[in-house]
Amino acid sequence: MLDTWLPWLTCVGLLSVRLTVALALSPAFASFGVPGPVRVVLTLALAFLLLAGHSLPPEAVAWAQDPLTLLSACGAEVLLGALFGLSVHIVFAAFAIAGRLLDVQIGFAIGSTFDPVTRTRADIVGALMSLLAVTLFFVSDSHMELVRFLDRSVDLFPLGQLPALDDPMRPLLAAGWMYAFAIALAAPVSVALLLVDIAVGVLSRNMPQMNVLVMATPIKVLVAFLVLSLSVRTWAPLVHRDFDRAALLLGVH
Repeated sequence: MLDTWLPWLTCVGLLSVRLTVALALSPAFASFGVPGPVRVVLTLALAFLLLAGHSLPPEAVAWAQDPLTLLSACGAEVLLGALFGLSVHIVFAAFAIAGRLLDVQIGFAIGSTFDPVTRTRADIVGALMSLLAVTLFFVSDSHMELVRFLDRSVDLFPLGQLPALDDPMRPLLAAGWMYAFAIALAAPVSVALLLVDIAVGVLSRNMPQMNVLVMATPIKVLVAFLVLSLSVRTWAPLVHRDFDRAALLLGVH
């Protein structure tokens, strides 16, 4: 009985290593204060369900009998989990970069240099965009797509085998796409704020007695949040599509 169940339990443990690293690097799951024991139970249950629909690899018996081969397999699973988590993290990082860019353009960067309450740097729009990214992640059903992708990864990347990292340019392309996606997210608000700056500049030239700084700041805040509220309505399908694109660029799709 033990010889029959031990290889299967070993494979469940290996798959749970992949899932643990992938979910730990995903800001969507790290944003909620889920207790550690609950995360462990959920990860083991997900590994059990994913492995139930797949056959065990031939190396399962060797892993159960030889700790050295099991250790090397765990290293491969850690690397795979890191790639999966990075593909999710790239999209969330694009939202954070877009938020910090808008903080500078709106003028919130002056007040976010130092927060006297938390004694840390506080990015107002950056924090808002990060929370918005987590919301869109679940609203667009990207979390279900992530689970389906992890299920397909058991066949695409067999347990205990390192992925073929034959193209070192993939991480660089993924990083470049992250900044391009961030600029695309911030583009509508950036263009609107640029027009506001031009209008305020023309007005200050014709009316030099007016305090431009006092007048421009609330106008820029109102315009920024108005355009942002209109733009966010089109972001859900973009998030759903760009998770697949990030995984494809990293070679784990």
